Amino acid sequence: MTVKSVIEAFWQGHSTQDIDALKTIMSKDVTWTVVGKTCPIAKTYSGWDGFFGELLGGLGDAFKPGTLNMVVKGLYADEDAGVGFLHLAETATLHNGQILDVELVDVFTVRDSKIVDVREIMDLAAVNGAFGFAEVSA
Repeated sequence: MTVKSVIEAFWQGHSTQDIDALKTIMSKDVTWTVVGKTCPIAKTYSGWDGFFGELLGGLGDAFKPGTLNMVVKGLYADEDAGVGFLHLAETATLHNGQILDVELVDVFTVRDSKIVDVREIMDLAAVNGAFGFAEVSA
């Protein structure tokens, strides 16, 4: 699989919440880093347990069912480097009544048709505001 096709498969599985499909293209040892220092979710999540359990599980619990909307704004891949970028717009209503409205960029590293590392960059002030997190000092 090409880097682009792996990211497309990731997007398809993620948008339909097909965990089994995602596991076919994500290394068991994947690292997923939400980049930043001013938000509690900004850290590195390791392996399937970290990504599917801690990160996605926590976000899934916070969102009102059926309110998550993600739109791809761009997908770019450098096949020779094994790196790709997925640009998304994401909105969701949280159980606290707040609306999360962010654009984000995921930087994927793909080796042997598996996602091995992702660095996710987004407006953490918007995340803090929607979730009611106190901003952590950098």
